[in-house]
Amino acid sequence: MKKTSLALAVSALMASSAFAQMQLEEVVVTAQKRAQSLQDVPIAISAFTSDDLDRINTATLADLQYSTPNLTVSPNGRSNSSIGIRGVSDFSRNPGYDNRVGVYVDGLFVGRSAAANQATLDLERIEVLRGPQGTLFGKNTVAGAISLTTKAPTNEFHGFVKAEIGNYSRQAVTAMVNAPLSESLFAKVMINDTQRDGHVKNLFTGDDLNGLDDQSIRLQLRYENDSTNATLSIDRDERKAPFHGREALVNAPAYAPNPYEVRFDEPQRQDIDLEGLSLVVNHSLDNGMEFSSLTGYRKTDFKNNAEEDYTDSQIITSPYSRVTSSLGEISEHTSQEFRWISAASDTVDYTAGLYYFDQTNESNSSAELLGGVVGVSVPAKVDVTSYAAYLHGNVQLSEKLQFTGGVRYTYEKKDVVFNISDSTGMFLNATYVDNFSTDDISPKLGLNYFISDDTMVYASYGRGFKSGGWNVDFVSTLEQLAFGDESVNSSEVGIKTTLWDGRARINLAYFDAQYDDFQVRQFVELSNGGTVATLTNAGEVTSSGIEADIEVLLTENLTFWATYGYTDSEFDSFKNGGGAGVDYDGNKLADAPETTYSIALEARFPVASGEVVAQVDYNYRDDFYTNPNNAAINTVKSYDLANARIGYEPSSGGWSVHAWVKNLADNDDIIYASRSFLGLPRGTYMEPRMTGLTVQYNFGR
Repeated sequence: MKKTSLALAVSALMASSAFAQMQLEEVVVTAQKRAQSLQDVPIAISAFTSDDLDRINTATLADLQYSTPNLTVSPNGRSNSSIGIRGVSDFSRNPGYDNRVGVYVDGLFVGRSAAANQATLDLERIEVLRGPQGTLFGKNTVAGAISLTTKAPTNEFHGFVKAEIGNYSRQAVTAMVNAPLSESLFAKVMINDTQRDGHVKNLFTGDDLNGLDDQSIRLQLRYENDSTNATLSIDRDERKAPFHGREALVNAPAYAPNPYEVRFDEPQRQDIDLEGLSLVVNHSLDNGMEFSSLTGYRKTDFKNNAEEDYTDSQIITSPYSRVTSSLGEISEHTSQEFRWISAASDTVDYTAGLYYFDQTNESNSSAELLGGVVGVSVPAKVDVTSYAAYLHGNVQLSEKLQFTGGVRYTYEKKDVVFNISDSTGMFLNATYVDNFSTDDISPKLGLNYFISDDTMVYASYGRGFKSGGWNVDFVSTLEQLAFGDESVNSSEVGIKTTLWDGRARINLAYFDAQYDDFQVRQFVELSNGGTVATLTNAGEVTSSGIEADIEVLLTENLTFWATYGYTDSEFDSFKNGGGAGVDYDGNKLADAPETTYSIALEARFPVASGEVVAQVDYNYRDDFYTNPNNAAINTVKSYDLANARIGYEPSSGGWSVHAWVKNLADNDDIIYASRSFLGLPRGTYMEPRMTGLTVQYNFGR
């Protein structure tokens, strides 16, 4: 009996000792263009490894919004994903307007909103940097940056095949093969095909709307020797939605009796084609410096045909009934960035860069009323040429105190040709040709104090800049077609700490951003009952708040994550925001929920030469408005979302199987609400419960 008690005590002591040695894995990021621990970088960053992306069960960037503080991706259709960071969001609806949040793949800007919601296939990591990042990226960003890094080809033969099945006839296959072609040349190919039936029933035609028909391919070729590596990447992504219908009328049982039922008499379609080509070369010099060249070309082509009255009737509550719209845009850009990275040093390090960007955006949008009896057409073309130089560095002032500083110079030139042809009497007939150039100097300053090896506090100031443009959309006047530059002065104070002998990581930040000449996109009501899209410069905007990223290894088998974001974003001054004499001073910004948070728990238990892994996560999003007028019709009520995943992963790593559920509670909350062109209340509902089974087979290595 005593021997048994002694054995149990020794076993418990050994288990306790083993747990004492357990630590969270270090997260390595390249936010400052060199590999660093996340905890040593004085920027508010949420970083996701490939394992994290599998755990969250991400398919696109939109799936990350609930696991990232103060990140929003609003469902404005797949061609117009509205991405927001810290209460400031938008999307490039027309070619005269640029995104506030930059999305980058392997350091290269992907371009328009139709390309922003990238698929998260075969990635090494994703980094979400909050706040202006002009001294770290070639293309300037005024609100934040989302950086995707693909897994580069290696000198070992390996690959995987992943197959998924799920409800709504979901079928998806992803395959990757990596192969060495010689001692210094490696190749890699990744393909994906995803199919899913729609979950919205069109009661008028019998079609299922909102299905998936996506195909993508990425080819990579990498050369390496002792001092140089070069990666050539070619990718293509086709997303087709021949039966598209994301929105439905609300409080209209005759036309939308249930959340996932509509009555449309016009066909719905949305197609997106994305193409990219990049060459990234890194060369190490004898003095330890590194020179990089990033050359890129990207093309985005999207078409969107939709019904705007959301009914099967030609006569409803507006004289302008049976309205259809067609939005289309082709955007092409080339870019070249040269970057110099200093040698590793305990005293001074820096990154310097030169950047060139040339873009052409062409759109051809139209709307038809009364079955095509009258209509409006707005073809437009905008050319953008941009030059920039930037410098970012860190200086060790003492053993514990570090200075971070940087500066960016930007010069941009833009040209526009715009035509509008109208027979409805609601808009105008005109031709507009214009051009302008602008430049800006944006600094960054910060101090970082390392209290210990495990804790850093930092304070920083940065300026961001976004050039003006033109509202080449459905307009009723040319007076406010052009809008001016926008700037932001952003301050941030944060702490990054590792606790409990390396088993807990807590990162906190407070931010305050003051925007001048804030560019506002909105829909303003007309006296005849319709709406018009406007783009103007509001006076001033303040966005401030706090955010937290927490990860804790509770036991050897149990890990806990939590995020929290609070944002107070409002117009300090927005005179005549709703028309002459209608001010929006004090109104909240669009797509800016005050509170968001998430919690997740993952358990891993040894079973039969492997592990059973189970995860559940819960996510909450506060009320928010979708239009600066803050009207009830544009209000989204708070909602929550829970997901779960369970699977088996053998120790050999040769295969795995996971079952998953998204929207565990099968909620049917409205996650986006707005006023239609005809003044009708419409909403986008949360996707119903989605279930699936994923099986992956790994080979090689």
